Amino acid sequence: MALKGPPVLLLLAAALVLLGAPATADQYQKFLLQHVDANPTGRNDKYCTKQMHYVLNELRRLDPNPGENTCKKINTFIHANINAIRAVCTKGGGTDYQTKSNQIMRQSLHKFNITTCICTSREGTPLKKCKYQTAADFRMIVIACNDGFPMHFEES
Repeated sequence: MALKGPPVLLLLAAALVLLGAPATADQYQKFLLQHVDANPTGRNDKYCTKQMHYVLNELRRLDPNPGENTCKKINTFIHANINAIRAVCTKGGGTDYQTKSNQIMRQSLHKFNITTCICTSREGTPLKKCKYQTAADFRMIVIACNDGFPMHFEES
């Protein structure tokens, strides 16, 4: 039986740290957790609410100073394997893209299936009560890369 989903991503990120990956391994682990779901189980409101609860609880668990336990307004999941997403950081898979804040990031040359989860709960709602609405799309992605690893997803 093949391993799937977020636990595999966490194992991969842990392996990168143990193998002496760049100091940015923590950022890469966070990117994987927060934005990659290669095999989603549905792309509806129930999916978003479940995924966001999982992701936000994991981020809180990994952060020594997690801050408030409240909803996140918006988050996007990319439904592709890690190698396809990492390719955006290369010349063959992406191109330079200047954001509105003048940061240089990478835009994919190909479209990806994505799901954007938008919080419908009031600001300040405790995490366990957060509800999300789903917007599924097929589009280019924009990410920040460091040493060939994606570090940040640019919501657009």
